[in-house]
Amino acid sequence: MTPQTREQKMLSLAPRANVVFEINLNAVQANFQIISAVVGPYVRVAAVVKSDGYGLGLIEIARALVAAGCDLLFVGDLHEALLLRSSKIGAAVAVFCDEFTRLRQYYRSNRLIPVVNNCGELDAISASGEAQTYFLNVETGLSRVGLTFDDVRRRYLWGTFNRHPPSVVLSHLACGDRVADAMNVLQRNRFRAISDLLKPARHSLAASAGVWLGKSYHFDMVRVGSALYGLNNAGIQPNPLQPVVRLRAKILEVRNVRKGEAVGYGATFRTVRASRIAILGIGYKHGVPWACGNKISVRFAGYSAPLIGRMSMEYAVADATDVPEALCGPGVFAEMLGENFTVNDLAAAADVYPQDVLTRLGAGCTRRYLNASYPAGESRAGQPMQATDPTTPRSSREVASE
Repeated sequence: MTPQTREQKMLSLAPRANVVFEINLNAVQANFQIISAVVGPYVRVAAVVKSDGYGLGLIEIARALVAAGCDLLFVGDLHEALLLRSSKIGAAVAVFCDEFTRLRQYYRSNRLIPVVNNCGELDAISASGEAQTYFLNVETGLSRVGLTFDDVRRRYLWGTFNRHPPSVVLSHLACGDRVADAMNVLQRNRFRAISDLLKPARHSLAASAGVWLGKSYHFDMVRVGSALYGLNNAGIQPNPLQPVVRLRAKILEVRNVRKGEAVGYGATFRTVRASRIAILGIGYKHGVPWACGNKISVRFAGYSAPLIGRMSMEYAVADATDVPEALCGPGVFAEMLGENFTVNDLAAAADVYPQDVLTRLGAGCTRRYLNASYPAGESRAGQPMQATDPTTPRSSREVASE
């Protein structure tokens, strides 16, 4: 037997992880197919994998989505785009925002599609005189980035778009998660006015929440992020999406405390009876919101145990008095997130944004993946996925295969 190195010996002595954060790639693929079915065969579903795949792992998520049939990925910056390219992910890649004017050579050499967000970037494309595939982001009511209607009209009159037409015109809804909000109609009408002027190959207004607003918001491309990862931010009932993540924490110690004892910092909880408490090896360092102390429960098999006291950096405390002792001894794992209590539920309890919870958990926990339905990087037929032109309408063969 080969002798162990000092580092290998140290690793073998390391304790098992106190936190298990599972990511179900099958569920990510299933959610992609669910969204595809909702929008129909003539609307392309692009996947937003920015911010390290919403904290779930850029490369792993992208491979699973491409294997499920996705051919266009949106990332947040050039760094993420280059990671996808170096990993041989077979899909078109669009970059939401990263100094296209200064870094243009990297876009060209790596076949990356810039999302043009301002007049300076558009003017740089026009001034170069070179052919450049790009997506044009237009401002319709979010007041974040994108060309205004006046910007677009001015450059339309100058002939900019005749010389350098965008492949896709896109915008972003401010209130897509609120079905009855009048802002949605206002932004849709503004978007139509710009699209009618430019007549691009494709139009994209809706992101995840906007998908549920109906066909008049789908146009011919939707950009889906949070829904792929199981977040039901629009509150659709019954929830059509599959949960993607499961979070479990190990019991480090079980102890008995008397009635009237304080638990945790600030003594925000005092026992009202003699209690048996379980100390869990999870805290806000792992991405669990500090504000969820005294507000949520964990589960041991079919039993629920409320978290009591404030969350600590590396610890949480569950009142396990009503849980059979055989189910909650040291070394046993409690479930914090799963099918019965999702990221949306945790976010609501802590009054934070679900995407905030997901990205923090992904950054703070060691990720464990449940395999995708078919090998990453391969199509359903087992052939390597090839990057396709996202502006090309789906063929009848593609439609029939879904």
